[in-house]
Amino acid sequence: MNINLKLKRPKSKKSVIFTEFSKNGSYYRFYTGKTISTNNWSSKGLVKAGEDNYQLINQYLNKWVNELKRIFEEMEVKQERLTKEAIQIQLDKYFKKDEIAIAKENEVNDFISFIESYNYKKRDNKRNLQRLNHTKKLIITAFNLITKKHLEEWEALTIKEKSRCNLSADYKLRFEDINLKFIEKFREYMFKAKFTVIIKGNEITQNYKINYIDKQVKTLKQFINYAIEEGYVQRFTWRGIKSEMKEVDSVYTDFNEIQQLYDEPLSKKTEILVRDKYVLNCFLGMRYSDLNRLEPHLFSKRKIAGKDFLVYTGRAKKTDHKIEFALHPIAEQILQKYNYNLPKLSAKEFNDVLKIVAHKAGIRTLERIREIRGTETIIRDVPKYELMSSHAGRRSFCTNFYNEGISIGAIMSISGHQTENEFRKYIKKASVRLEVVAEQISSIKGINHLRVA
Repeated sequence: MNINLKLKRPKSKKSVIFTEFSKNGSYYRFYTGKTISTNNWSSKGLVKAGEDNYQLINQYLNKWVNELKRIFEEMEVKQERLTKEAIQIQLDKYFKKDEIAIAKENEVNDFISFIESYNYKKRDNKRNLQRLNHTKKLIITAFNLITKKHLEEWEALTIKEKSRCNLSADYKLRFEDINLKFIEKFREYMFKAKFTVIIKGNEITQNYKINYIDKQVKTLKQFINYAIEEGYVQRFTWRGIKSEMKEVDSVYTDFNEIQQLYDEPLSKKTEILVRDKYVLNCFLGMRYSDLNRLEPHLFSKRKIAGKDFLVYTGRAKKTDHKIEFALHPIAEQILQKYNYNLPKLSAKEFNDVLKIVAHKAGIRTLERIREIRGTETIIRDVPKYELMSSHAGRRSFCTNFYNEGISIGAIMSISGHQTENEFRKYIKKASVRLEVVAEQISSIKGINHLRVA
C-alpha cells in the first residue's frame, strides 16, 4: 500500500501535510496535523532543514504513515468496514493517547469536569464531540467560570487550534447549583449574548438565533440528564422550559429556476462545476457531505421492471444509513459528463461560487426572511441568490418531487430523512400548488358587480 504525503496548498506560504489515495474503489483523505512553510517541503515528501524541528517532524510523519498502513491491514484482517471515520478514530487513539491519558486521570469533582468526562466517552463521534464541547464553552462563559485573560487567549486561537485544545474552567461549578434556575439562567444568558461576524468585509455584532439557543439548551439538558442518572445531581423537573424551535425561512429553486441556472452560459471551470453539482443535487437530494464524495463505484446499471436504470448505493455520512435508489435521467447525464467522479470542493467555496452563478442566471427576486435573534424578530428582504447554498439543492429536490406527486415515503427513501416530521421541514412550498388554487378562486362567480368608490 503506497501512501504519499503532499501539501494541501503548495502555492501558499504555509500548508498542512496530508495524503489522499484510492483503495478498492474507495477514496480516502487524511491530514497529519502538521503545518510547515511550503518552501521547506521537498519533492521526496520530507521536511527540509529550514523548518524548525524538521527532524522531529519527519520522524512523526514516518510514524504516522506506518500507523496508517497498520490500521488498514488490521481492519482488513478483521474484515471491518474501511470507512474514513473508523480509520480516523484509530489514528486519533494512537496519536492523541497522551491527551486521552490526561482525560482519564481527570477526577469528576464538579459539573464542568463531569461534562469533560462525558464528552471523553463520546470522542469517537467527532461531529457530536464538537457540538458537546461548544456547549461546554458557552456554559463556562455564561457563568463566568473562566478568567478574562484565559478567555481572551482562547478567543485569539484559530478555529483549527481551538479544535485541538480543551477549554478548561478556572472555577468550579458545584453539582448542588444544577437545578431549574440554572437552566433558566443559561437560557437568559443566551438570549442576551452577542457575537461578532464578518459580513461582506464588515464586522457585525449579532444576537444568537432562537433555534441555535434552543439547541444549546437541549444539549445542556443532555448533560444534566446524564448527571442525574449517575447520581451527581438531584432529580428535578423542567417542564416549564419548552422548546422554542421555529421554522427556518430558507429558499429552494423550482424547475424553471433550475433550468435558468443550467442554461446560463458560463466560462469559468469552477462556476460550471458548481452549477452542475447544484443541478445534480436537485435530482439527488443529498447532504453536501455525501454529494462531495460521490465516486464511480457507488453507481451501477440495473434492469428494473424490464427497464435499464442507473442505481446509487451508498451510506449517508451523517447517519450511516444505507441509501439505494434509481436516478433521474438528468442526474445520470450530469454524472456521465464527469465520468461519475465530480471534483471535490469545500462547502464554503461551493456556497460562495453558487451565489455568483445564481446572480448571473438572474435569480434575484426578493425573498422576505424572518430571523428571531435573542428576543428580537427581524424581517429582511434579501435577493434570492444571496440565500442560495448547497442545502438549497436538497430542499429543492424534496419540494419539487413532492409537488410532482411523488409519495413522501419514496422521497424519504432517497433523501434519507428518518421521520416525516423532519422531512416536512424541507418542503418550502404549500402542499397545494399556487396555480391550482389561483384557478379555483378565479372561477368562483361571487357577486355580479362590485363598485369601487
